[in-house]
Amino acid sequence: LLQYWEEDESTEVVMMYLESIGNPRKFSRIARRVSLRKPIVAVRSGRTTQGVPMGHAVRKIAAPPQAVDAMFRQAGVIQVDALEEMFDVAQLLAHQPLPRGRRVAIVGNSDALGLLAADAAAAVGLVVNKSVALGAEAGADDFEDALDAAIDDPDVDSVVAVYIPPLNVSGEEVANVLAAIGEQSDKPLVSTFLGVEGVPELLRVPDVAGSTAGRGSVPSYPAVEAAVRALAHVVEYAVWLRTPDGVPPDPDAVDQIGARNLLNELLAEHPDGLEVPTPALRELLATYGIDLWTAHPVHTLDEATAAADELGWDVVLKATAEHLRERPDLSHVWRNIDDRREMADAWQSLTTLIGDPVESGFVVQKTSPVGVPVAVRSIEDPLFGPVVSFGISGPIIELLGDKAYRIPPLGERDAAAMVREVKSSPMLFGYRGSEVVDIGEVEWLIRRVAQLQNDHPQISSLELPLVLAGPHGASVLTGHARIDPVADARSDWFVRRLPSAPGDTIPS
Repeated sequence: LLQYWEEDESTEVVMMYLESIGNPRKFSRIARRVSLRKPIVAVRSGRTTQGVPMGHAVRKIAAPPQAVDAMFRQAGVIQVDALEEMFDVAQLLAHQPLPRGRRVAIVGNSDALGLLAADAAAAVGLVVNKSVALGAEAGADDFEDALDAAIDDPDVDSVVAVYIPPLNVSGEEVANVLAAIGEQSDKPLVSTFLGVEGVPELLRVPDVAGSTAGRGSVPSYPAVEAAVRALAHVVEYAVWLRTPDGVPPDPDAVDQIGARNLLNELLAEHPDGLEVPTPALRELLATYGIDLWTAHPVHTLDEATAAADELGWDVVLKATAEHLRERPDLSHVWRNIDDRREMADAWQSLTTLIGDPVESGFVVQKTSPVGVPVAVRSIEDPLFGPVVSFGISGPIIELLGDKAYRIPPLGERDAAAMVREVKSSPMLFGYRGSEVVDIGEVEWLIRRVAQLQNDHPQISSLELPLVLAGPHGASVLTGHARIDPVADARSDWFVRRLPSAPGDTIPS
């Protein structure tokens, strides 16, 4: 259907209701192509429960629901929460031009509704650059002057018109003004007009046949919040459309064959799969240019001292057991150890605080530059294939689910969006006077992990849970991975063909 609608000249906007997605990778690829030409507005049921109607049988998704939402955003699909909202967005797309940015002007004759519109705009990421309160007695001429000025303002990308008619006033003159301006404007104009939903008769610009609303008609919403939400969805689509995807991953920049050979060797020795040993993981990551720092597991003070001697001192002693990682209430890391005496002090303090060094997973590692801890992870989902996530490291972030997800392959646009869409992203951009981290290096690391996961479905999961991102680069301090034999090829790897004649078979 998407491919048909893409080529159908009479289709301008696509609306979809989805209960399940049989082939997400293929859907994403086609939807991304169609979205470049025509907007797609979708409502998807079961977003929280992943439920399907009775009698339907679909494969379960191992990836979290946020990953499915990310796939829609990545493909340019406008995902909304309700059928009513789908039609709100669709009528705006069908009748008004796309905005150039997030800057909004609000023009109205009600101070109260103007404030509600400004609050609603701020809540959905729009920027109110202009707000004009005309007063309750404003007439058609006042609206015309204010709307013309707002549309001509180079700092305004779209306009919200709020009109509440005074008693015993029909508002027909104001409606005619809105219709005339909406027909001529190259910026989108939406309205809350007379409490009417849809395109009121007075605001319609007739099409060629003269019977229905055409391009330039001004959509009207029963509440300012609905108007602003619809506009925000269209703004996000317009921003996606105008943001280039960037340079795709370069296959020649990595050693794909070397990584495949290493994975095949490991699976030949462990046909049931295995947790990849750290030396092998370091070698695997190196084929894609990722440097995993060396960490020496130690069980005694003598082993810790010997490891520090091997590393050349200026090391850290830290506990790596799962229940101790990144605990804000426990000082489980001792930094900048420069000699045997300092190592003895660190060992004594940590073992007293934490307990058995074997159970605590003590390691010795070189001291890394100061930075913000971030995590990059990937999994091989049985339905989606590769899924990549990014977030700030820490148990609180994990509990709050503050992560960004994408489906590889990733371009520069997707990696940049992942870094910026997590709520804790200000920590990377100089929060409270801290140094801005090397964002380019973080985005590069996300793209390389995505490329590795996309190239090798044998990797069931890959975690880089502690990457210190600083102003001069990013240090990958810890990593974990599991590999398993590939039982089924990804569902979009092979071309499906219908039989061309009776008796022909469909290739498997």
